[in-house]
Amino acid sequence: MFFRKTEIERADLLGERLVGGATETASIILEEMGKRYNVRLRDADAAPQFIIEVIVFFMHLVDRMAFGILGWEKREIFGDRLQVAVTKEILAELSKDISADDFGEALRETYNRRQMQYSRYKLLVPNEKDDPLKDTLYWEVSKILFEYINNYNPVTLVFMNMLVIDVSDVFLTKAANAEEVLRS
Repeated sequence: MFFRKTEIERADLLGERLVGGATETASIILEEMGKRYNVRLRDADAAPQFIIEVIVFFMHLVDRMAFGILGWEKREIFGDRLQVAVTKEILAELSKDISADDFGEALRETYNRRQMQYSRYKLLVPNEKDDPLKDTLYWEVSKILFEYINNYNPVTLVFMNMLVIDVSDVFLTKAANAEEVLRS
């Protein structure tokens, strides 16, 4: 007999996958940026917030998917639990060098702020090849992440945008298998 997962079970599973995947994704982005353009984080204090930004971005993408798949009511339950699941997973994974309370508070504050900001961007990427990147979700996220590195070259920003698109797609469709989890 087949039993559907509840919104809470879905959120717990994706929350667990999301933290590890976002941390790995943040590392991949920085590694590729370093190889290609010899850039790194601007300072040691930027690392936790860079990771938080990637986690929050993935949470937003999963939230968008949940809205389309689960509908408004179930998505509310799912979204609330996803925040709890992600926070719980982060606290379990945190280095002892980082304050769990500070990290959790930064995550909540960033999530609330970015949800408001990201909801303004209806397109993930431009529809057509020659359409502008401005006001697309991936471009705006790339600009946020770009603030944490020691480079100001627009070409580097465009490369970061391509990386964010590529690694996000791989994470959501293959590693987290987000759509399948939401439909299960």
